[in-house]
Amino acid sequence: MKAVILYILMLSSSMVNKMQNNMEFWLNTDYAQFNLVDGNEAEIANNLWTDEEDFNSRIEVSEGVMGIRTERSGKIKVIVEVFDKKPDFESPNDYDHIVECSIEIKSGHLMIKNCPDFELVKDIRLPVGLYRIRVSSANLSTVDSDYSGEDYYRLSIWNEKVMSARNVLKQYIE
Repeated sequence: MKAVILYILMLSSSMVNKMQNNMEFWLNTDYAQFNLVDGNEAEIANNLWTDEEDFNSRIEVSEGVMGIRTERSGKIKVIVEVFDKKPDFESPNDYDHIVECSIEIKSGHLMIKNCPDFELVKDIRLPVGLYRIRVSSANLSTVDSDYSGEDYYRLSIWNEKVMSARNVLKQYIE
């Protein structure tokens, strides 16, 4: 009986991972950013983007909110992939900017919200824990002054044992 229950739990867990494994969607945002939020954090911390290093790294975390800087405002494409462990990085040359940062998920929900309205775009269910998020930004040089462009943003998410410092793996130079 225990083996059957364990099998069912493993099967349902792998089905959840497969369902969340790859999501692609468009979001509308202003101020060239969107946010990842632990659950229903009420508001964005006032100290996001106050530091030049944060701005240049294109990622900032403060108390359950992760700001991701985009190259433009408007309708942007986002791809989200959730992994059981740290994924291999297949093709860094396909991206202009790559940065990793950690966030703690206490609520079991990683919510993607637009800016400045803070409206929910996607709700990703994750077990409570520490997560590493790799943001890979592509086609940044295609963005024009009228905010048109072919830029997109890939979020790779995996569980980690210990919070790690932000790490810029590839810096985009404008």
